[in-house]
Amino acid sequence: MSHLPFENWIFDREKLTPNQISELEAHLQTCQQCSHLQSGWREVEKLLQSAPITPAPPQFINRFQASLAEKKAQQQKRQVRIALFSLGGAFILAGMVFILRLLWTIPPARLLSDIIGWIALAPQRWSEVQYILYYWGSQISPLALVALVFLLAGWSILLLTLWLLTFQRLSHLGVRGQ
Repeated sequence: MSHLPFENWIFDREKLTPNQISELEAHLQTCQQCSHLQSGWREVEKLLQSAPITPAPPQFINRFQASLAEKKAQQQKRQVRIALFSLGGAFILAGMVFILRLLWTIPPARLLSDIIGWIALAPQRWSEVQYILYYWGSQISPLALVALVFLLAGWSILLLTLWLLTFQRLSHLGVRGQ
């Protein structure tokens, strides 16, 4: 005789349907082994419900909270490391893909000649950039130039302050706001 479904039903009686309960009761009247198992389980349940609750040892809560805070800090450090390594890996992978794509589409001889030409023409291009900056700088009125400098400095200070406040908040609260 198979006792398996009846043994499972004895341990999980709350989830049974009325039909299953009547089937279990009929089986318990004929099966000595299952009725012994049920009476043992009822005794165990009584013992579990009547067991006294022992108080936690002194300073348990403080030690638990300290270890919990330490675990959270370690988890935050781990998350930051994973994020930084993932970002770094993504940049390295993207760079490798870009270089391979570049080498795949452009012959190495042409690439080398372009690099040499760019290096050879760099001083001339720098003087052209200086000329352009000098020309446009002379076309802008001094008052507009001062206003532009103050505007850029103000926005830079504002954004730097917001960035520092955000960084400070994240370092104290953590990434997930815990």
